[in-house]
Amino acid sequence: MSMKVTRTGAKFTDIDFAPARLMREIGEGLIGRIRIRTGKLVDANGQRFASLAPLYAAQKQKALGTSAPDLQVSGRMLNDMNVRPKPGMVTISFLSGGGKASGGTFIQRSRSIGAADKAFWHNESGAGRKRVIREFFGLDAADIAWAEKKVDAHLQRETR
Repeated sequence: MSMKVTRTGAKFTDIDFAPARLMREIGEGLIGRIRIRTGKLVDANGQRFASLAPLYAAQKQKALGTSAPDLQVSGRMLNDMNVRPKPGMVTISFLSGGGKASGGTFIQRSRSIGAADKAFWHNESGAGRKRVIREFFGLDAADIAWAEKKVDAHLQRETR
């Protein structure tokens, strides 16, 4: 007995495995996931953010009505996350770069510092005098699984 196998659908070599539009969708989704997790005061490793230093917490409470370590003062850092898709990859970065804190109100001082610098301090070098790290800018296992599902769904559509 013999069996014949016939290919249907697009040629395997013609399938675009990771087009830029899919990479954009994944990047934007990951930014959303980072913002939601950060809003819950949880880092990329599932750890709760450390409390703010007492003096900084008092300044934030006075200016914004909250002393939560939510990485939000001016909103610039989380709002400046940006997606740059290319076929096969996506880069998430920050629109605004460096800057030095200048005088003015609590919020104005925060706005004078670039988002990339703030992210570096929180994620890598530590923020404040005690160099507290709140690693918000990263992916956890659930984020990676979500992105993989997006790619899988794309491949299933393309191979039908």
